[in-house]
Amino acid sequence: MIKVNEKQIPFTPGMTAADALKAAGESPGAMTLVVVDGKVVPRDRLDMEPLADGAHIKLLTIVSGG
Repeated sequence: MIKVNEKQIPFTPGMTAADALKAAGESPGAMTLVVVDGKVVPRDRLDMEPLADGAHIKLLTIVSGG
């Protein structure tokens, strides 16, 4: 199983971070960080980021202000 935020989705061999996000119904925007197992992955590399069974993906919204 892969965990995307709190949603669990089935793992399939060869799955990438982009595949997992699509399966979870998530689409990170410009102000969203994608963190895979504690490592920030740039959005343009999500389709090249391989996942292992049990991976955790978190989407974190960037908030600015003062």
